[in-house]
Amino acid sequence: MLKIILSFCFSLIFSFSALAEPKFTADISVDETAANVTEAKQKAMSKAKRDGLNEVILGISTEESVKEINKLNDNQLEHFITEIMVLMEKTSDVRYIAKLRISVDENLLKAYMKENDLPLVLGGNSEITLIPLLEKEDGSLDLWGDDNFWRQALLNKLPIQKGNLKINLIDKNLGNIAMIKAERAYDLADGEYNELINFNRANALYVAKYSLKDHRVYVKAYPSRLTQNVDIDSSSPSDMLDRIIPFFKDTQKQTYQPAHYSIEQINVIYNYSRLSQWTNLKQILDNNPQVQNIRISSMANGQVHFSFEYGGIIEKLQGNLDMSGYKMRLQGEHYVIN
Repeated sequence: MLKIILSFCFSLIFSFSALAEPKFTADISVDETAANVTEAKQKAMSKAKRDGLNEVILGISTEESVKEINKLNDNQLEHFITEIMVLMEKTSDVRYIAKLRISVDENLLKAYMKENDLPLVLGGNSEITLIPLLEKEDGSLDLWGDDNFWRQALLNKLPIQKGNLKINLIDKNLGNIAMIKAERAYDLADGEYNELINFNRANALYVAKYSLKDHRVYVKAYPSRLTQNVDIDSSSPSDMLDRIIPFFKDTQKQTYQPAHYSIEQINVIYNYSRLSQWTNLKQILDNNPQVQNIRISSMANGQVHFSFEYGGIIEKLQGNLDMSGYKMRLQGEHYVIN
C-alpha cells in the first residue's frame, strides 16, 4: 500500500513543475496525556493527522471512504499531510493541549481515491436549491418577474449556511428560466426535478411559496414532496426566511452523476431577411454547450438548411432560443426556427 502511495507522489512531482498549494484543511483540537510531554505531543500529532484527514475526506466523500482510508497505518497516512500549523498550544510535564490546522495534499488524496474506487461527492456541504414562488391575491403565480418581492427578499439573505447544509437561491439564468415556469414550480414532475437538480448541482430542491392569497408560506421538499407551512402574520418577507429555516433538513450526501442523454440529430430550416440574422442565430447555437457539429446543407435565397447534434431535453433548447427571440417548432421531420 505504501508503495502505491509513493508511486503517486513521484508521478505527481514529475508531472507538474510545481504542485498547487493544498486547499484542504481542517482545524483539530487535541488533548493528550502521557509519561512526559514529548510523548504526549507525539500522540497528539498522530491523532491530529488522522482526525484532520478524516474531516477532509468527509468533506469530499462518504463515511465508507473514511473507514477504508483509516485502514492505512500512521506512516502511510503521513504522505497525505503537507503542513501542520499550531493555532494554540499549552503544555505541562505530562500533558499536551493544542489546536492544530492540518493541511492535506488535495491532488494526492484525489488520485489515491480514484485509484481505489472511492467516490467523490458534490462538496463538503449538502446543498439545496430554493425556488421562491409568489402567489398573488388573485391566485396568479410569479417566479421570475420583477414584481416577485419574495425572491428579492431571499436574494438579499441567501446563500446561508446551516451546519453542513448550504441553502442557495435558484439562479435566474436562461437554463433555469427555460426549465421551470411559475405554473409548474409547485407541482414538479420527477423528470423536471431531476433536470433541475442536475443543472444546479444540488442535493435536494425546495419550493417556498409565499401566498398573499392564503397568508401563509408553504415549503415543499423534493423529492419527498413533504409540505409544511407557517402563517405570515405581520412578519416581513425577509423575516420569514428565519421562520422557515427549520423546515430545511440536512440531505444525505450523494455522489454527483450528471444526466446522460442520447445524442440526437436535429434538422432545421431557418428563413432570414439579412445575413446578420443567421450569423446571430449561429452564434447562439455555437455558445450552447449541448449543441455540437453544426453543418450547413444548403444556403440560398434567404433560407438556410442546417443540422446539429444535441444531447439534452429539446424543450430546454427551445426555451433558451425563445429567451433570445427565436421560436423553434417541429414541422414534420424537421424543425423550423423563426
